[in-house]
Amino acid sequence: MDETWIERWRDDVCRGTDAATAAEMAGLHSDALLAFHRVVAEVRLPDAGIGYWIHRPPLPGEDPGHPRRLSDGRPVVVFGSDGGGALFALPGGADGPVLRLSGGALLGETYDADCAVEVAADLRAFLTFLRREAIGGP
Repeated sequence: MDETWIERWRDDVCRGTDAATAAEMAGLHSDALLAFHRVVAEVRLPDAGIGYWIHRPPLPGEDPGHPRRLSDGRPVVVFGSDGGGALFALPGGADGPVLRLSGGALLGETYDADCAVEVAADLRAFLTFLRREAIGGP
């Protein structure tokens, strides 16, 4: 994902948002999330579908209480949620499929891998879905 694409997405979906701070981005280990948060810090779409939120990255030392790994050992980075209580995550240290975490057990910082469902091939595909939900069209 390049910055120009993200800027167009931002202008279509959530005008007037700021970028995340360098301190907030310091803990991110995903190139896709870094690229996104350089342009957009957070997104609130309560009226799109069931509601969607992309969270601001936490500052170093802040713990939002999200899972950090799946029970199969894969690290994850939670970056968003929906109005139904699900969380959205990317594999930690890699830019891969967006996972929806819903209905599984959370033990400490470990989430039940059997309840992690792939909902988009990557962050760009997920953002394209959110754009359709927010404004319609392609």
